[in-house]
Amino acid sequence: EWHLIWKKNFQPVIIDEKLAIIPHWQENSKEDLVIKIKPGMAFGTGHHETTWLMLKQMLSYIQEGMSVLDLGTGSGILSITAKIMGATKVDVVEIDSACETNFYENLKLNKIKEGINFYLEDILNWEKWDYDLILGNINRNIIEKLIPQLLNVKGKILLSGLLISDFDLIKTLGRKYKFQLNEKLIKGEWICIIISFN
Repeated sequence: EWHLIWKKNFQPVIIDEKLAIIPHWQENSKEDLVIKIKPGMAFGTGHHETTWLMLKQMLSYIQEGMSVLDLGTGSGILSITAKIMGATKVDVVEIDSACETNFYENLKLNKIKEGINFYLEDILNWEKWDYDLILGNINRNIIEKLIPQLLNVKGKILLSGLLISDFDLIKTLGRKYKFQLNEKLIKGEWICIIISFN
């Protein structure tokens, strides 16, 4: 069965010796920040390069008391990490109803009872952008449609789900919509970028 195969092969993800993503059957880990995940059908265990890149950058960008928006939350791994790192308000948006059960299971595993709000909605229909940090580990086509909606965002925007080959498109969008590309991080064929509009 798939969950037994997961259990046999799942290896913890350790980032910068500070953050550990461990499966729910593992008791603990020595890192300062430990996130438990129930491997399931929802995307986001930390193993994929794009999730790893987002988590690594979050170690630098999340600050205590921040408000965070997680677009396309999947398993909830990014929003849970943000909350455990001290974000006060975390809103998450996900269009796939199949992710919702896994998301709430992961909240429970990490003993999070409040401060994260789940919205079952298409992120392209989302209209509230007043956050200190916006996270989007989503595909390039969605990012391309999303960027024109972010023009008045005052916080930082952290995006992945992008291949290295998508970078020229991002630079073109930057010139068109006048956003600053603050940082780019690469792992394998994938990139993570941080942009801002002011």
